[in-house]
Amino acid sequence: MRAILPLIVCNLLFGQSPSNGLQNQVDTLIKLHDAWSAKAGTPGMSLTISPSIGSGPLMKFRLVAEGAPQGPYSLVAWPVTQKSPSEALKGVTLNASGLAICAGVPGTCGSPDKPDDPIDITLRPAPGEPVRLGLISTDGATKLFARLVPVPIRGEDHGCSAEATLLTPGAELLLITGSGFPANGEITVGSDSEGERHDLKGKSDAEGRYTGALLPSKQGVAKGVVHVRLKSAKCAPAVSIPWGRRD
Repeated sequence: MRAILPLIVCNLLFGQSPSNGLQNQVDTLIKLHDAWSAKAGTPGMSLTISPSIGSGPLMKFRLVAEGAPQGPYSLVAWPVTQKSPSEALKGVTLNASGLAICAGVPGTCGSPDKPDDPIDITLRPAPGEPVRLGLISTDGATKLFARLVPVPIRGEDHGCSAEATLLTPGAELLLITGSGFPANGEITVGSDSEGERHDLKGKSDAEGRYTGALLPSKQGVAKGVVHVRLKSAKCAPAVSIPWGRRD
């Protein structure tokens, strides 16, 4: 698991730093999200989530593996609406190109009238919502994980970028990442959530990247928008993220 940069958490709900218990929950959730990648899978193998059909609210995705045995596998998913991953489909196999399919033969998913049917995973991702999928072999020897943000919330400025990823359904917890900043440089993290403003100090790593967490809720307000800006001497990319449950 890649080490997480020190997290800057703005607990706008209470207007103060979060308790140790909340801080631990935030850190744990972000570490688990970060670990859902090829680094947590079987060495020498990879999994890619590929949009197959559609670019509107309803999207379909396919899985393509590289360097992995044919299977069978269980397809696992970890949507932001769940606290932990769950099994979505059993009996998944890979064709010669590594595409996840339902072969339609005994011991696999699908039916004989649709042999080698590519698996289309239909989702309705919100802006900034990650799609986290994986394949785990029946014997547990092979594990493949991948994640993708199909509709990114991203801002750019003078070669720098800022991006927000939802880690909870109503954006109660946001992962803010940045790239392209000067190495090991000072960054001012400014946030404005429905008029409640905070400016905190952050720092980029040796590769010019920044990672931080944000809890954007405001006391007495059910939903709103938080504006976040990562400002350095070189650039100041910004993003705006709606928060709160919406019908």
